[in-house]
Amino acid sequence: MPSSLRAADVESTAQLSDADLALAKRHAPIIQFCDNEPFLPSRVGVSVLTEAGQSPSAPLAITFDAGVTKVIEYAIWWDWDIQHLYELEHIWVKLGASDEVVAVSASAHGSLFDMRNADSSLPLIDGRPTLLSTPGKHAFTVSVLEQTKTAQHTAAACQELAGRAGILINDMFRDQLQGIGPEDHRAVKRYLQARSFLPTFTFGRHFDLAQVEFCSWDDLASWIPGRVKAVLAEVRAEQPLLKAVFLDSGDTLVDEATEKFDAEGYVIEAGLIPGALEMIRSLAADGYRLALVADGRVRSFATILGGHGISPHFHAQVISEAEGCEKPDQRMFQKAMTALGLGSDDAEAIVMVGNHLERDIGGANRLGIISIWQSWSKKRSHVPADSHEVPRYTIRSPGELPGLLADIERQMARAKSNPRTI
Repeated sequence: MPSSLRAADVESTAQLSDADLALAKRHAPIIQFCDNEPFLPSRVGVSVLTEAGQSPSAPLAITFDAGVTKVIEYAIWWDWDIQHLYELEHIWVKLGASDEVVAVSASAHGSLFDMRNADSSLPLIDGRPTLLSTPGKHAFTVSVLEQTKTAQHTAAACQELAGRAGILINDMFRDQLQGIGPEDHRAVKRYLQARSFLPTFTFGRHFDLAQVEFCSWDDLASWIPGRVKAVLAEVRAEQPLLKAVFLDSGDTLVDEATEKFDAEGYVIEAGLIPGALEMIRSLAADGYRLALVADGRVRSFATILGGHGISPHFHAQVISEAEGCEKPDQRMFQKAMTALGLGSDDAEAIVMVGNHLERDIGGANRLGIISIWQSWSKKRSHVPADSHEVPRYTIRSPGELPGLLADIERQMARAKSNPRTI
């Protein structure tokens, strides 16, 4: 959907009259969807235009060529595009003096295109405009050939790029959708990633747009923000997410080989492992709740992590000097849980990332926390002493963590949406 039009900038249109509603229903397009399309439209905002000008619902110019007396604009609402929450696409049916169809235009990726067959005829079946909808993305074309030209990009959007945009917040509804945060976007991404699919590019599903609810564009525009919030609330209620990421410091974020100490034994300087800062920033931008769970001295961590700009990203810091115990003591992990408002029942939605098999992995495993061993350092043993020290997952460097957390959440989402039956 085009993003440069604001709701406040759109001149109000009249309520849809019974005559205009009947006209719009009579000429409502037939949309051909691919056989495994997961998302169908559910509402249409209709405007009947009698003169050229800007579209009421999109930053596009609607022209009246010779012989055109009316244009029916169908602003078609989907709750979902495979890459984001909510979608509007448009079809414009242009009528002549006797209300016959004389031209058809439609939207694709924010632009308006004339819809004609290769022989310049109109795409009509039994007098009804009939267009194909791009799998998952809903842009309109008149032929399968046009769809197959972009099939590789479409397939990528429906699979590895599913959910990429999170919640679509364009200029039109930005003011009404304030308060949506990074964790909301991440929940939507995971919801859509769990529903990724390989499109068939056979368009056997003929969907009669007249079957869905029609209303005026004004009524649809007023309804959309509330609908987005309602769909988001449903996703947040059912979409499992990791509730916290616990991180060690030494040889997990900080390269211990670079540490320099003062006369009192405090670390006064140390370098980060390559990719550690970028990893922290990435997780913070995606709304993960981060906690430092580390053995060492408070002032040392304040100096090192604070100096590198990492400390502000932590929602809690549990440091052994302050707690009077060291990992794998369960109190270290439990204190982090408590600080984030979590309890033992949340353990399976928490990950602990560290380099020490006994302290980080063993401590996490004994509490049911998802353990992630970072094998970057060769300083300590890489061989588990017993079953408690076997990590659930292994990464080689900090840069691998965001991708792994995404994989874990996708597994959680798939497990929720496809529960096993016994």
